[in-house]
Amino acid sequence: MSEPLSFVEQTKVHLHKALETDDPDERNFHIRTALQLCSCDSVTEQSD
Repeated sequence: MSEPLSFVEQTKVHLHKALETDDPDERNFHIRTALQLCSCDSVTEQSD
């Protein structure tokens, strides 16, 4: 079983998917998800 992706890797995946799609709703979903992941990563760093 593989390890789960880090917040940074998950963010990259969503940004790449946002660039690949022509559907504005799907693009917005991936961009919002990437921003939320960046926020979570920031909170994780502050707690360390």
